[in-house]
Amino acid sequence: MVPDATLQQLSSLPAGGSPAKISLTTTGGVTLTVDPLVSVIKPSGDTTATTWQPSYDLAGVETATNAASPTILELAGTNLVDVHLTGTKAGSDKFANGNYIATVTVRCE
Repeated sequence: MVPDATLQQLSSLPAGGSPAKISLTTTGGVTLTVDPLVSVIKPSGDTTATTWQPSYDLAGVETATNAASPTILELAGTNLVDVHLTGTKAGSDKFANGNYIATVTVRCE
């Protein structure tokens, strides 16, 4: 993930960011969902609240761009899923320097 110029947003979406990548093969008729984050490990200097929003891009037999809500995968086949995460600080709060670790759960049911 990369910060914006104000240090109020941290994301895998802009240039320099790197999404998680999944190859997903289904028989069709399933729903792809990303769950809200349960926890994030952050540096000790980051003491202010962050709103975290997972999203995904889907390419293959089906497509979706920057989707945050469930997507029904009607067709059988393989899709490549780029899983993104964006964190946003409010007011004048800024991200602290250091490592941030988050797990995004992707469901296909």
